[in-house]
Amino acid sequence: MKIGNKILLYSGKKFLTSFEPGKKIHTHLGKITLPDELEFGNILNSSTGKEFLVLRPSISDLMKGVKRKTTITYPKDAGIMLLEAGVRSGSIVGEAGTGSGSFTLLLSMTVGKEGKVYSFEKRKEFIELALENLKVSPWDNYEIIERDVYYEGFVGHKFDSLFIDLPEPWEVVKQGREAIKGGGIWVSLSPNTEQVKKTVLTLQEEGFVRINSFETLRREMVVRSYGTRPKEIMRSHTGYITVAWRGK
Repeated sequence: MKIGNKILLYSGKKFLTSFEPGKKIHTHLGKITLPDELEFGNILNSSTGKEFLVLRPSISDLMKGVKRKTTITYPKDAGIMLLEAGVRSGSIVGEAGTGSGSFTLLLSMTVGKEGKVYSFEKRKEFIELALENLKVSPWDNYEIIERDVYYEGFVGHKFDSLFIDLPEPWEVVKQGREAIKGGGIWVSLSPNTEQVKKTVLTLQEEGFVRINSFETLRREMVVRSYGTRPKEIMRSHTGYITVAWRGK
């Protein structure tokens, strides 16, 4: 395993870290010292004798594990957003509102080496944090642009799909329409219904079609030899997703 690779140490609970020989990880089940060599599937013992399995982290794990100063797009929303937008290997995508770079990371890993991700963020401290988090991506296929798209738009860019995570997405619908290729797709994420209403009405005014707004819910199960049931606690509402296709 290469130094710096992300690993997941699992023993009922999970601990995301990077592989560095001799690195010490402190957990509630004791201290773990990483060996000089490590492979996925290995078992490590903590200082209390507890076994930890070394697993390959999922993209969801990597997204949730970024250092953050803002809320992130949760995997339950991120997955359906990619599907609805048709993002695939080779796609050229735009994103407004980089934040901590969690969703940017997912886009980078999805479009691959043949694709490109352009992310727009106006705050320098967020850009610096996102660039640090994006080092996890195996591809150098992203560019974070310091720009306030409310006032400067996406001039000079054309996208297969455009993702908007801003407080007032309706304010960039016109700019977004100019940047989305014919037949391309708009996707925005908003926490409140008032935001959704203004965004949808503006999308209609700007000639977008197939407009659809929804939210996704994920409820995990407690599976036992007896009394299998849904968990009592779930992360329910995180945001409303609006998807629309660029018309004429």
